Amino acid sequence: MTVSRVWTGPVLDVALAVAAALAAALLALDRASLWTPSDTVVVTLVVLTAVMAVVPAVVKAVTTVRGRRTVALRELYDDLLSGALWAVVDATGADPRDLALAGYRLVRPWGRAVRLARVHRVRARRRPVASGVRWAPGKGVLGECVATGGVVARDVTALDAAGERQGLTPEEFRRVSGKYAVVVAVPLVDDSGPSSAVTGCLVLDGPRGWLDRLSSPEVLGVLEATARALQRLTGQSPPASGLAAPDGARRLRTALEQQESPAGHLAAVGERVAP
Repeated sequence: MTVSRVWTGPVLDVALAVAAALAAALLALDRASLWTPSDTVVVTLVVLTAVMAVVPAVVKAVTTVRGRRTVALRELYDDLLSGALWAVVDATGADPRDLALAGYRLVRPWGRAVRLARVHRVRARRRPVASGVRWAPGKGVLGECVATGGVVARDVTALDAAGERQGLTPEEFRRVSGKYAVVVAVPLVDDSGPSSAVTGCLVLDGPRGWLDRLSSPEVLGVLEATARALQRLTGQSPPASGLAAPDGARRLRTALEQQESPAGHLAAVGERVAP
């Protein structure tokens, strides 16, 4: 739980109530001539009382707006990732029940190390549940992707068998060992600043023996097009040039059209810009 969540919840309500009660009590003592504060203190107490009367309404309004934005983003991720998953199925012939696709973003919690937070995942019920591992740059396939800024594809069953922990602690390695097989990660790159910055990644995982097919140019093209669309729709600038198959955007658009995605999502797929 972050600091912002704490102070926009019950703790803030209690703190404001206590502060308002204290200010009211001090003003009551002044009116009863039991306490003689300076004019500055009186004015300060009056202003604080007025502010504390307004703050709860402001906090409620901000929370409502944030809640609506969260719902909108969840719908956005679900639509695009679902379309991308079906585009991968169309490109490879894979059983959708064997695939999962997730989006991660880099977060910097106050007073804690940078980590990767999962923003959404689409998967069949028979796919593995969450591992409980706190992913971070340099940890696992997705951590390597974010740390290097490049596409990373691994059959992690071979790494598990060799005991290669990929930056995981022994306990984390125990949790994920045998849970995943083929993992393909594509970085989310933002070009809006003076230099490109990796902001997260898309991660596709699938069954054993499918490394070549799930890391093919066709699949990488779909994942890249999805990453670029997410960047556009969340207000960030995708890289000026692509890196995979030129028909990735076409495959993604087709899948989105088939599931009747919003026009804005289709428009965000755009066309691939040649290097």
